[in-house]
Amino acid sequence: MLSHLTEVSGRLTGVPSIDPVALLPVVAPVVALLLVLLIDVVRPVRPLLDVVAVAGLLTAAGGVAFLALGDDRSTACSAGFLVGSSPPPTPLNAAELGFGCSYVVSDLTLTVQAIVLAAALGCLLLTLNGPGAKDRTAHHTLLLATVAGATALAGARDLATLTVALETATLPTIGLIALRRDAQGAQAAVTMLLTAVASLGLLLFGVALLFLATGSLYLERIADVLATGPDRPVLLVAVAGTGLALAGIGFKISLVPFHLWTPDTYAGAPLPIAAFLSTVSKTAGLTAAVVLLALGLPALHAAWAPLVGVLAAVTMTVGNLVALRQTVAVRLLAWSTVAQAGWVVLPLAAVGPSRDSVSEAVSASLGYLLAYVVAGLAVFSVVVLVARHHRAGEEHTLEAYRGLGRTEPVASAVLAFALFCLAGLPPGVMGLIAKVVVLRPVVDEGPGWVAVVAALNVALALAYYLRWTALLVGTPEQAPPRWRLRPAEGIVLGGAAAGCVGLSVGAGTIAGLLPGVLQ
Repeated sequence: MLSHLTEVSGRLTGVPSIDPVALLPVVAPVVALLLVLLIDVVRPVRPLLDVVAVAGLLTAAGGVAFLALGDDRSTACSAGFLVGSSPPPTPLNAAELGFGCSYVVSDLTLTVQAIVLAAALGCLLLTLNGPGAKDRTAHHTLLLATVAGATALAGARDLATLTVALETATLPTIGLIALRRDAQGAQAAVTMLLTAVASLGLLLFGVALLFLATGSLYLERIADVLATGPDRPVLLVAVAGTGLALAGIGFKISLVPFHLWTPDTYAGAPLPIAAFLSTVSKTAGLTAAVVLLALGLPALHAAWAPLVGVLAAVTMTVGNLVALRQTVAVRLLAWSTVAQAGWVVLPLAAVGPSRDSVSEAVSASLGYLLAYVVAGLAVFSVVVLVARHHRAGEEHTLEAYRGLGRTEPVASAVLAFALFCLAGLPPGVMGLIAKVVVLRPVVDEGPGWVAVVAALNVALALAYYLRWTALLVGTPEQAPPRWRLRPAEGIVLGGAAAGCVGLSVGAGTIAGLLPGVLQ
């Protein structure tokens, strides 16, 4: 016994091994970030800064593709959890003491990282000719830092890594918002800062309570402890910690009532940054919720699943009702984002005691997220183009789109198709299948009233999406502006359109996403 204790004590003092290949999607944006800063010091050439930033994202994407061809990997592991280690865990080993792996490469990790990198690349290209174009170094540095945090979050498997990665994916966006450099941008940045501080406080409090209840920061160990049926006081502390942590993450996803920062922040940020918040930041928030709830706290599903159902129903209803009254394009998109957040988390309300129900819910959430990110990026790419040519700039109203189909038929077709996808209306089959996939676990296992509310919200969303679409073929009071499509904007517009069409043709990708999500 004494020799075994000595062995375990020696292991605890060791430095965990690091697999650099597993961390490539995280490291590549960081290296690109450092190169951007170095180039800015030596010789700040704009095209070179752009090339380095794009190369960093593409390298990270290449890392995701390479890892997808191999087996799952783990890194930053404590004793007893090293990949290929032997002998297997035995009593009184590191696993018994609450240790594990901090970062795991799995289907879940790679899928989230692919969505993050594709959306970040699109937003980066949209920014090159936008209001933040003069602040190349600041913009690229902050964007790459956010991407590094979001990609790290996808593989996080302990509460410390999850918290640090989530805040790394959040705090740089405050600087990105402030790049607008006017009173409205400053106000939006301050709003985001206050929101970030409040959400971090709730998240840290929740993490502390979970650690107090289970004695570990590792999600696998937390899940094992809670699955054994702890005493009632321990269970109450864990449930309280779960609620606080979920509230902290709710700010990131814009769940009602944690959504109040969203409309003013979107309206005050440069439009490409609003697109970034709507796609990359939203993905990071959902990932944090999925990793925490599905991987660490499935045993507490009876406590958090009904809460998620209520939040999802209220969020989509409030978002859609307020969006009906919006006339400014970016504010409509902000409230639409709130409504879509409810759809993204909706399947988690149907999580039951079985592992299959957890896997199905997570797959449905990420499938819907993929569809939303692609369609949202397509809509934002057209809105950015209109803002660049309209006299009202980023504050233009929906009337700016009246008759746009006559002067810019390609961009109008992309916008209309993306709006149909968001509404879940053919020919936007992608959005229709995504909604069916999301509703299926709720109808089968979840509370029936949540499914009814979700169905009613489909009709609410149709009202403003179709109103926007109808303007494209209307008769304008004055001729809509014509524009010359710049190469970077054309790439984003074409790529997002191809994504919408491709996912609509191959909608099974959404329905069958992540067969091994919880491995």
